[in-house]
Amino acid sequence: MVRVISGTAGGLKLQTLDSENTKPTLDRVKEAVFSMLRDDIYGATVLDLFAGSGALGIETLSRGAKRCFFNDKSKSCCDIIRKNLLHTKLDHLAQVSCSDFSEIIASCRNKGVKFDLILLDPPYSSDFYEDAIGLISKSGIFSDYCTILCEHSAEDTLPEQIGAFYHIKSKKYGTVAVSLFRNEVD
Repeated sequence: MVRVISGTAGGLKLQTLDSENTKPTLDRVKEAVFSMLRDDIYGATVLDLFAGSGALGIETLSRGAKRCFFNDKSKSCCDIIRKNLLHTKLDHLAQVSCSDFSEIIASCRNKGVKFDLILLDPPYSSDFYEDAIGLISKSGIFSDYCTILCEHSAEDTLPEQIGAFYHIKSKKYGTVAVSLFRNEVD
């Protein structure tokens, strides 16, 4: 069972897709992630790039993010995201697209959208992290102090720098790891 942990939709259960390609973020990992991000959420414009069920992006909206753009290549995932947004009553703060990640990045660039927080949780054992962060860096769709969160296999080590983004922190939770990147290093 996946649920919203905190905020206006706290405690509500979310639907997930039963698929080998999607893996809901465990509650203990989600709690740790949002503890790490607590100062980056309120009032933020968020991109949940490989959204799956939308649980991570919905958590940001529940905790006070201003707006969240959800994207997943899977039509089934996009349908679940829309249902979860309606269930949590956060649909008015969201936009859902069903595109390849490179297409949504190009679309946001063309519209002049800038993100304060970007969530990357693509299928594990993929090269999407470096490709996505590289495209984000080249596109300029990020604010001055943008944070990128990557959820990945604990076996994977991400580079210290990808484009304009620098690795600032990683934490492991069993088989899962979370890495943060920022375009400005304090």
